[in-house]
Amino acid sequence: MKQKPSLLIIGNSNVGKSSITRLLMPNPRKFKGKIGKTPGSTLLIKPITQDKLPYKIVDLPGFGYISQSSRRRGEHNKKQIVVHIEKHYEDYFLGLIVINILRIEDEIQKFFIQNRRTIPLSFELIQFLSEFEIPLLIIFNKIDKFSNLDKKKIINLFIESAKEHGLKLVHLIDRKIEKKSEIPYLEFSALKKTNLTKLKQIIQEYLP
Repeated sequence: MKQKPSLLIIGNSNVGKSSITRLLMPNPRKFKGKIGKTPGSTLLIKPITQDKLPYKIVDLPGFGYISQSSRRRGEHNKKQIVVHIEKHYEDYFLGLIVINILRIEDEIQKFFIQNRRTIPLSFELIQFLSEFEIPLLIIFNKIDKFSNLDKKKIINLFIESAKEHGLKLVHLIDRKIEKKSEIPYLEFSALKKTNLTKLKQIIQEYLP
């Protein structure tokens, strides 16, 4: 029996990965993933699948934002993620990097504007996955929490700051991105299901 290809969903804790996973399921009621997990609780790497879903979903924790945990545990989680990607990167037809738009300003202020010697965890994660040439889509989740003006300002801050780390993000409108140097992004709301149809369409386009 032919193995289903894998869709990677990755992002730091509490960005909405489980909510997005549920929205992609043909039968979300049978999905046992917990929504609203405590930060850093997603540690087991276990593919999620359903009979009518043409791919497996692998929900990985991100590199940081682990509260009530020791630094050692955080480093252990990061090592687990790195080892997993190094071993399984060829299994992924697409990687969704989920970013909580509510955290962008604080993250960039702390780890880029105030201290140029550090790198925001979101940028580090994008750079790391890009090295393995996994096709990527950045998902700015929770856009329903901002006005259109504030949303645009925050996303532009992320894009402009990313440029200084060699990352070129482009808005995905009606097509797949052909240039390997460009990383597409999609504005999204798991709560309001904003651009859910578009996300499903993109996944189908990348599906082998």
